[in-house]
Amino acid sequence: MDTQSQTEAIHPLGEGEFSFPTPGGRVRLSVTNDALTPFGGLVPWAAYTKHIGIIDQLAADCPVERTSPNAAPVYDVLQSFMLTALTDGRRFSHIERLREDPTIPEIFGMESVVGDDTVRRFFKSVDPALGAEWIARNVQPMWRALPDPIIMDWDSTVQPKYGHQEGAEIGYNPGKPGRRSFHPLLGVIAHTRLCPVYRFRAGDTVTATEWHEAMHDAQRWLGERKIWLNRGDLGLGHDAIMTWHEEAPDRPKYLFKLKLTNLVRSALCRVREDDWQGSAGYESCQMAEGLIQLTGWKSPRRVIFARTLLGVIRAASNAEFWDRNKHEFAVYVTNLPESVNPWQIQELYRKRADTENVFDELKNQWGFSGFCAKSRATTELAARLLLLVYNLWTLFVRFIVPQKHTEAKRGRRWFLLIAGRLVESGRQKELQVSIKGGWADQLREGYTRITEWIRTTAPQLKYQMSTSDHDLANVATSGP
Repeated sequence: MDTQSQTEAIHPLGEGEFSFPTPGGRVRLSVTNDALTPFGGLVPWAAYTKHIGIIDQLAADCPVERTSPNAAPVYDVLQSFMLTALTDGRRFSHIERLREDPTIPEIFGMESVVGDDTVRRFFKSVDPALGAEWIARNVQPMWRALPDPIIMDWDSTVQPKYGHQEGAEIGYNPGKPGRRSFHPLLGVIAHTRLCPVYRFRAGDTVTATEWHEAMHDAQRWLGERKIWLNRGDLGLGHDAIMTWHEEAPDRPKYLFKLKLTNLVRSALCRVREDDWQGSAGYESCQMAEGLIQLTGWKSPRRVIFARTLLGVIRAASNAEFWDRNKHEFAVYVTNLPESVNPWQIQELYRKRADTENVFDELKNQWGFSGFCAKSRATTELAARLLLLVYNLWTLFVRFIVPQKHTEAKRGRRWFLLIAGRLVESGRQKELQVSIKGGWADQLREGYTRITEWIRTTAPQLKYQMSTSDHDLANVATSGP
């Protein structure tokens, strides 16, 4: 075949167009100038966030004065980062993915999607303390919709780091022993999966480090809303933390799990067999309670003991004279009143397990450990804004699936990744999407709820959200 024949075979339909013989028949492939996007689900998201008004308020209330006439608008910087986090970005460099999408500036009223260097420079210019107050001040109206009673679940997580980031230190790191890390502390509202409290900490800290400061932040940031109960795992059962709760009657109650130290085991051994409540059958739980004072505690406290029979160790197999029962133990300390019995306390603590799912989702589906830079200010502000996106998306998806929480892995696939084409006619913009079947029905029902909420509530949350509190509270708590 000569050169001319080869050219005709490769470009049979002209420059820039191709024809491929597929199993379904010959298909032409060509380039279009239409504004196309893989994120058709951003349209209702844009209307939802505009109605709430938090991002606009953040841009208007920026603590950094922008003096350069060529500086990108703060609104564009915030949207560029937050949309990257929303669309499964894990690094600052992933912002570049959105810069080729022509529909995003059109939908969100941006001049353009800014580059990742612009985002990092802006984040670095914001003092961490000012940045925390800046976001908390403008997000506070959202917490007025939280359901009562408010139960705050506290926990920390380890974020291994592989460079020379400010604040990365060697500490407790079971996944990567000896590796530098961050060890942030988070507070999650039970039953909602919303995370209003974040505190940046170096890797050489423990769970209880800076808890008092984090609790002070939580009380200020939640505003008029009061926390009824603080729950925490093994690392929070310290005398100083429990004493803080007991110093004033209007402070929250506490429920913490205790480590099975030698002193706690000795207290378990002192529980008489007749004091255990419940059947002693296989894999059944028995409860007991007492008032004990461990070393370092300033006063005795109510402690709940739980044991579950796992089996019997036969004497013959253990070279002993008698068979022995094998139990699994758990011990809780609380200042809840006597009217809350041990069974209810254990069940109340077990519901805290859902907090672990929040950490798993943040780290594996939101890039919570990914947006990191050498500057602490950059890393901390990125984490706070990512949590804001996570909270807003959690509420947004509840409009579409009100019966339960939908994690981002599934939510993005069904409610965000929708191929669409933006068409403009006169002053009207229309994003055309292709959906059908049960998927289309679910989206239609969800969009109906969103548009109805926008229609019947105040224009913005800003500083007055009373007209929409009830609706958002229903969204936050509906389902299991």
